[in-house]
Amino acid sequence: MDKTSQTFRSNIPEFESFLDEMIRWFSDHQEQVDQSFSRSDANRNGSVNLKDFELGLMDLGVPCQQFQLHMLTQLLKTADNMISYQNLSGQVQRSKLRDAVELETQISEEDFMKRRGAAVTEDISCLEQSVHRHLRLLNSEKDRFIRLSVRQIPFDFAAAHPGNFEVVLLSSSKVYSLIRLIQDRVGIQSSRLEVFRSRTPTEEVRLPPASSLEECGFKGGAEETPAEAAVFYDYRLPFTDCPVLNCDHYFRAKPDSAGLQIT
Repeated sequence: MDKTSQTFRSNIPEFESFLDEMIRWFSDHQEQVDQSFSRSDANRNGSVNLKDFELGLMDLGVPCQQFQLHMLTQLLKTADNMISYQNLSGQVQRSKLRDAVELETQISEEDFMKRRGAAVTEDISCLEQSVHRHLRLLNSEKDRFIRLSVRQIPFDFAAAHPGNFEVVLLSSSKVYSLIRLIQDRVGIQSSRLEVFRSRTPTEEVRLPPASSLEECGFKGGAEETPAEAAVFYDYRLPFTDCPVLNCDHYFRAKPDSAGLQIT
């Protein structure tokens, strides 16, 4: 079947409209059809070959194009490539019903496959969720959590200060992640923020940003009962926009000339 015929055949409303037109035409012209084909029916068995069928209908002025006539011939032919020219309207009607049943079956099969595909997808989703839960159970033995009391050194003893807060983190969290968290939580714009193990900010107790909390000596616990620890932070602000600090001259007090006496 060529591309034109395939396109026409796949357009169900248009194709069915064509079959309806053929049913009406054969009903109105069955007598002329019988008379025309009986001349080439040597065996008098009510059948003609495909070529004689197409030529005979063209002689009778069948209202269809060449590719439509060819499709109609293929639709009505028997296993031995013959066509019965008797009751053609009934044959086309039965063919139309047969196509409708096949189409409905095809749609049902496609719907079944879609439903089955959806069911398989749902099963896979459930399986993935089950695997995810299983992995979480397995990883729960590996993950360790720390409840950190984060304190801003100048306000460590303040009862309530926005710079002091608590947060639960994985022991595998990097110190630079904690630094970003502090900057976002407190609203600090300075990049010179450092975290320490104690409130005395010395180099010995400074936490390296690239190290994890665990590498810095913080041991975690279970998610339900995280280990508790405290860290302290401080930061410095660059004074690049301060005109007083940026000036490069010395302030000098001039002697009071009025206070000088000549003796």
